[in-house]
Amino acid sequence: MLKDRGEKLPRQRTLEALRADPDIAAALAEGAAVALVPVLRDSGRSVRANLSLDAGLLEAIDEAADAHGLTRSAFIATAAREKIEHGG
Repeated sequence: MLKDRGEKLPRQRTLEALRADPDIAAALAEGAAVALVPVLRDSGRSVRANLSLDAGLLEAIDEAADAHGLTRSAFIATAAREKIEHGG
């Protein structure tokens, strides 16, 4: 990972902005591909959030969290991260 090697992450740009970049346009013309990747940066600190969920869903979350050896918060955070990173 770039950050692990002490390198700066590239700045976030839209697909249109990438295609307008002459270096990127040249690479694309030579057969390169562009992949849009969601970036989630952990801040290293937890923040309390108040959520409203259906009681049945909350019960299912608690059961699944327990089955995976996770807290409710960790389970919800993991599920949200997976949904963001993998779409769907």
